[in-house]
This record gives sequence, C-alpha cells and structure tokens, in this order.
Amino acid sequence: MTIVRERICVEGDPNQIDSFAACLAAVLNAWGSPVSYNWVAGLGGTAFSPVLDEGEDCMAWWMEAGSDARVGFLGRALGFSVERVTREEVWDDPARAVYAETGLLPEPHELHFARLRAAFDRGDGVLLRTWPAWSLLDGWDRDLDQLPFATLPGFEDLVARIWGPSQAQLVYLLYPVCPSLSLERSLEIAIRFGARVARGRGPNPNLRYGPALYRAAASRMDTSVFCTTCGDHGDSCAHRTLMRMLGTQRSAIGFLEEAQAVTEGALPWESAIVAFEAMAAVTADYCGWQAFQEAWPDAEFRDTVREDLSRLATLQLEAGRAMAGLAAAYERELAL
Repeated sequence: MTIVRERICVEGDPNQIDSFAACLAAVLNAWGSPVSYNWVAGLGGTAFSPVLDEGEDCMAWWMEAGSDARVGFLGRALGFSVERVTREEVWDDPARAVYAETGLLPEPHELHFARLRAAFDRGDGVLLRTWPAWSLLDGWDRDLDQLPFATLPGFEDLVARIWGPSQAQLVYLLYPVCPSLSLERSLEIAIRFGARVARGRGPNPNLRYGPALYRAAASRMDTSVFCTTCGDHGDSCAHRTLMRMLGTQRSAIGFLEEAQAVTEGALPWESAIVAFEAMAAVTADYCGWQAFQEAWPDAEFRDTVREDLSRLATLQLEAGRAMAGLAAAYERELAL
C-alpha cells in the first residue's frame, strides 16, 4: 500500500482530550482515512470513564495512563497494523556524550533509533509515549533531542522539556491495512467494553475507572491544597482534573451520537446520551479558569465542588447502567 504522507496535525483542547486517541485520529486523517477524535475515543473505551492513576504524584496528570490498552482492537476496527517497540535503556546524558564524541550511538539506542527512522521513512505512524502527552514523530534530525514531533496543541514545549521523543521507551509503529472487523462487530465490542469501563471495570488492574476519579477528587476538597505535589498551585491541578472529566463526558456523547447515526434499529441510544449529558451539564459549570481560580480559596465553593463531584460519581454509575442496557439491546439486534 502506498502512503501519501501529510503533515501531522494533532487537534483538541489539551486539558480535555486524551492524547493517545487524538494522535491516532491525526495519523488516520494524515493517511486520508478521516475519523473523528470521538470515534477513536469511543471505540477505545476512553470516552466512557475518566481514569484514575493513583501512582501519579501530580494530580493534574491522574488521567493520563492506560489509554493505549485497546490499541490492537482499534487497529482491527479502524484499519492499521500495530508493532510495539520498547526500550529499557534511558536516553540520558552518558548516552548523549558518547554520541557527541564518536558520532555513534551505543548499541541499544542505535537499534532503537534505526528502527524508528526506518518506520518513519516508509510512512508508518510512529506513536511515542512521551510525557505528559503522547506524540507522533513528524520528521528526523541528527540531533536526536530535536526530533520533530506533533502533540496536543500548546503542549509541545512541555513535552520537549519533560520527556520528549528521544526519551520515549514505548513506541507503536502503525501501518494502514484493511479493517478486519465490520462496523457492526466493532461497535458491538466497543459498546460492551465501554459499559464495563463506565461501571468501573477497566482493562488495567493498576488503574481505577468508573466513579473512582470523581470520588478521589471529592475527597481532596477539604483543603485548598488539592495536589500535594503542587501545594498552593493545586487549584490548577483541580481545574485540569475537572476539565478532563468534562472532555471524557463530551467524547462519550459525541461517539454515541455518531454511532446512532450510522446504525439502524430502535436502540436505546438516547438513554446513554442523556446520562452523559447530565454529567457534562454539571461539570461544565467549572469550565472558566479565571472564575474557578478566584473562587478556589473559598471553603464554601469547594464544598459545592465536592457535592457536585459526589453527584457525578452517582451519575457515572447511572451512565454505566445505560451503557449496559444499550450493549444488551445491540447484541440482540445483531442476533436477529
């Protein structure tokens, strides 16, 4: 298959959307196979529940783990092969010094970067586990610390500074192929999986799903120090947590509306859509950063936020039940 390479463009609000799904959507669009972010997030399951990574020190990034768990299924549904590349060795100052002095890379790094360069040259999507957002390789440079890449808009400098492409120890090489799953089968699997995630049963035992993030955030509202790592700046961590919750809710609505539009039959799409709309209506009240920042020191304001987060935890379970009903109805429809 001949690939026409287009400039990679990752789109979306970096404080609301999942960077892995956004990067996959960018690759598919660059290949001329347009797909929405919501569709990728829905098929992958990340649309139906925010993730809680309790091992993450900074609470602004609680929500950034585990979104690649369904990459194999996404490839079968959307049409790409997946090759997983890992590297135990860290690209650090000693490795840089050897490269600068000799012009040669230490062997493990030489093999790694040669593999990435070959994949990029043949037109693969090179999806990198940079931090705090996933990125796509978008060019090559002999100075490996200057590798061109695309990530969520506004996060380029942050990623380059913290854990850029040269440091990525997990990479997925993606190549376009024909989907091996039909649309109907893909939706059946995705909705059934989404129902489990929405109710708190996700694919990674080290992460928590369903109402977990809402409850964890609510428990931090007794003090203005929401994030123990960031201290007095924890208001920004609290706000980003709420924004990622809102982005997840909105992507669930978007996916379900797209799925409803492409399927036939009297299925209970609306019950699931309405459930997530009810959640988004609550969370959207906290969108504005300036108003949130000004109100944050007020204990009564944080009490209101805590009450809304507890309400969202309940609504999340209601959304999970609606998703389970939708999954059962869709399976019956396909069986007819």
